[in-house]
Amino acid sequence: MFAKFVLDATWQQAAYCAVCGCGMQHIAFDIYLIYQISGGESGLISLLIYVVIYLLFYQFFAKKLPEKGEFAASRQALFPIATIILLVWILSILDNSAIAGFEAGMWHRIIYRVIDGLCCFYVLWVQINQKEKMSLQRELDGINSAWRQQKKQYQVTSETIESINRKCHDLKHQIRALREITDEKEKEEYFNEIENDIMIYDTALNTGNKALDTVMMEKGLFCKNHRIQWSCMADGTKLDFMKLEDIYAIFGNALDNAIAAVLDLKEPEKRVISVKIINQNSLLMIQIQNYYENKLHFEGGLPVTTKKNKRDHGYGMKSIRYTAEKYNGTITVNGEGNIFMLQILIPVQRGGC
Repeated sequence: MFAKFVLDATWQQAAYCAVCGCGMQHIAFDIYLIYQISGGESGLISLLIYVVIYLLFYQFFAKKLPEKGEFAASRQALFPIATIILLVWILSILDNSAIAGFEAGMWHRIIYRVIDGLCCFYVLWVQINQKEKMSLQRELDGINSAWRQQKKQYQVTSETIESINRKCHDLKHQIRALREITDEKEKEEYFNEIENDIMIYDTALNTGNKALDTVMMEKGLFCKNHRIQWSCMADGTKLDFMKLEDIYAIFGNALDNAIAAVLDLKEPEKRVISVKIINQNSLLMIQIQNYYENKLHFEGGLPVTTKKNKRDHGYGMKSIRYTAEKYNGTITVNGEGNIFMLQILIPVQRGGC
């Protein structure tokens, strides 16, 4: 009950904290009893035992168990540890009671307390290990989800661009209809409509790679509509050894991050994104730069998402790294001088550039 309201947690999380706390208290109690059984009588040392155990527990367990401020307390994890701690607690009560006049020897009681404490320690250690596994699984699920979303987005965008291409092709037939229009105002409106339809080709690129052209056209349209300048120096044929969905995953995520950063900038001259793809010393180098204002915080070599819901966001950069590593590549991130630079290096593979 105390954990529920003080921590503002769910009942499941509160129960998880209470069980782990009970295990910690039991370890401290076992060590205290070992000291007492061995003939120790100092109240100060007894107090120090509890203080030291609690501090060690906080440093090596309590600080590591929460993930981004929340306890990953599943029912599958809670039931076994609660059962074990309860059994240990019951056995401890029985050991402290006078059972049929039997009194165990000193070493017997010490060994029992050591085993009792080790059981509790094992339960807590398993929680740390389980938490790390759950964290890795959640991260992998997030990356896979982002990858599937990017793949789906690529298919939708590709179909949309194909539709636009057909529409623009049909414009030449519509132009013929202009000859039949005699009203100048109506003709001017029709011209403006056609001009808006074909302005999409201002953002079209022909890099030599279909997937790259698709993502560049999609992001280019967004930039044009939101007054974001961008430059692109890219030979898409250098990416031919990569799968289409991997190309889209890298550039889709990278450009989404860059666009999100420059959208917040108030100075128009800083709303700029630069994309460069070159072949350098048997390495494919992908470099994307943009201005940014927010302070960068890194974790594991990657910037941490600035969005409030950190658990469900921040997988874009991890997806980029995961995709690059599929091709034995590496990524580096630099944020000096308020210029964010993402650089990806991938060894050139046979059949590529």
